[in-house]
Amino acid sequence: MHQGALIGSKFIFVLFLICCIMLTLVYNDFNFLKCKAVGIQPTENIIIEEEIREKNKATELAARLEPVSLTSSTTTTASTATQNVTTTSKPLTSTQPHVIVRKGKEVKFLISSEKCKIVDLDPFSREAKKYFHPEKYKSCRKHDLLTYVTKNDNIATLHIDHEVAPSYSSKGVKCCYSNVTRKHNISNPDGGISVSSCQRFENNVTIHHDPIVVKCTEKSSHKQVYENAHIAITISEDVQKKIDNFDNNTKPLSILFIGIDSISRLNLIRAMPKTYRFLRDNDWVPLMGYNKMDDNTFPNLMCILTGFNNSMSYNICDPFTVGKLDACPMVWYDYRKAGYITAYGEDEVTLNTFNYRKKGFKTPPTDYYFRPYVLATERLTKVMKDSMTYCTGPETAGQRIMNLAKDFAFTFKGYPNFGFFWMNSFSHNRLNTPTGMDAKVKNFLEELTNGGVTENSIVIFLSDHGMRFGDIRLTHTGWLEERLPYIYISFPSWFQGKYSNEYATFKNNSYKLTSPFDVHLTLKHILKLQDKNYTITPSVSCPTCRSLFEEIPYHRSCEEAGITSHWCTCLGFAPVVLEKSLERAVVTFLLNEIHDTLRKAKGTRPCAKFTLDRVLKISLSQKLPYQNDSHLLVQIQTKPKAVFETTLSFTGDIHGQNFTLSGSISRLDSYNDHSKCVSDANLRKYCYCH
Repeated sequence: MHQGALIGSKFIFVLFLICCIMLTLVYNDFNFLKCKAVGIQPTENIIIEEEIREKNKATELAARLEPVSLTSSTTTTASTATQNVTTTSKPLTSTQPHVIVRKGKEVKFLISSEKCKIVDLDPFSREAKKYFHPEKYKSCRKHDLLTYVTKNDNIATLHIDHEVAPSYSSKGVKCCYSNVTRKHNISNPDGGISVSSCQRFENNVTIHHDPIVVKCTEKSSHKQVYENAHIAITISEDVQKKIDNFDNNTKPLSILFIGIDSISRLNLIRAMPKTYRFLRDNDWVPLMGYNKMDDNTFPNLMCILTGFNNSMSYNICDPFTVGKLDACPMVWYDYRKAGYITAYGEDEVTLNTFNYRKKGFKTPPTDYYFRPYVLATERLTKVMKDSMTYCTGPETAGQRIMNLAKDFAFTFKGYPNFGFFWMNSFSHNRLNTPTGMDAKVKNFLEELTNGGVTENSIVIFLSDHGMRFGDIRLTHTGWLEERLPYIYISFPSWFQGKYSNEYATFKNNSYKLTSPFDVHLTLKHILKLQDKNYTITPSVSCPTCRSLFEEIPYHRSCEEAGITSHWCTCLGFAPVVLEKSLERAVVTFLLNEIHDTLRKAKGTRPCAKFTLDRVLKISLSQKLPYQNDSHLLVQIQTKPKAVFETTLSFTGDIHGQNFTLSGSISRLDSYNDHSKCVSDANLRKYCYCH
């Protein structure tokens, strides 16, 4: 009796398994037929899982990207995956991540609206950790600095530190200094400097010109043992006039930009935890849905400064012609006209925003223009790291920019000022290099706070984009991170009280889709708060964009934020397998776009013609209710070796092959060494020199 019951139980269990298998086969056949009608084969349960960990919680939230499910034979879209979903937050009023439960798993979104869904990935996910390898800080010197500068009553003095001198030579040292000036070259006014003859000094000397270069030699052998460059921000006559015209009875509201190139919001958390904790613990307001609007530094920073998109920046401001950038309507000119003291400094001179394959400025664009100083520092003994100038003499290039920003902000703390400072040297080329500078950046921000700068200034700490090339960029995490740079803003406590409505609105916009266009309009809004006669002009390139002191619609699309589909993170993508004929059509379209761009341009004859090596990935977008188009994210590797990525849009049946390019084409491999035969910065990414 017992043996018969056991056999019966086994029979029922086997029968149950057979039924489950048959149901699965029927379901898969149904999906296969539905997909085949539009020429797409479903992937075999392609699921991208990301661990999402929250602060002080033991549980981990898994982010799941659903396998592709198509809706009809005439429109090709990814499933909206609305079944089995439980909402656990109120997106219209919440300023926290939106969490839903999908098939028993919690999925965390930065934004989850009708027009935008951005997944909140874990910065320490399995996928990200493969590429994350922290580094230690590397000093550029073995001894303390031999020379330093002091300021007293607007007089700068250069000193020799005789206590340190024995570290450089036991036989004594002698030093001299040279004045550095901007070289006046008609064809390249922003490209060079002149250095005067070296003037000997003993203990200290008053500096009448900035910047200066110092050289010290051993007394007996005349061997050079030390060199450095210094600058001290003193008040010029023109700036003194601004100070004299300032009404001391008003509270100045200054602007200080501190930028680090190529760092996503997630990589800031991952690579610079001390800096991140400082921002969080001191109530800096993040823009969690801040999405870049174009490929690299120039268009994203020009958007902040001018409100122009990439094409308008090149057409109106024409950086290839001497003097055109000077006439460009950058917002720092508005601030200077309003009586603000202005400054701009950036390291890595060959990669400077306005000089990389561009002419730069004919005349200094700001009251304090630090390019000549940085040029002087890069003539010192250099130590390269990741093909970037890490050490300039005895100081890191990045710390020099932080010191400039600090000196400028402290010098003019009591007067309205606008400072724009940017660092490339320790972040541009590798994901992990910022880890070594974490403590330095955190200490710098702490010094600004302790020195009272954050009580006089709105400090904007930001990046332009995430890592644009390298191995991580080929992953889903890398795709998202490239498009979502970090941005944190600190407001003076008195501003939070005096402009409580504006501040509350800004904070409420923290978890909404925003763009550099909004930051541009916010800068104009700030100036309006200080100068009632100032007129805020809307962004020509994005008429629907607005100041962050105004309510940003929660249900906002990338188009409404001035972001083209290729750079938009609102579209969830799931991998698909196309029929071979469709795959060939997609690849041919992409290669033709590249070759047509090169063919129509001048100076591209040395560029090779690309052929397909392999298709790396093709993904299909989730179609949101307001959209008519569907999108394909295409990633290919070519011969000669290059990796390209683009977003193609189409309407209706994909078999129609009526593709259009949504935005531009990205180059995901490092191409600097392979495209030197082309001078145009925009065309270089399409070129592989013969």
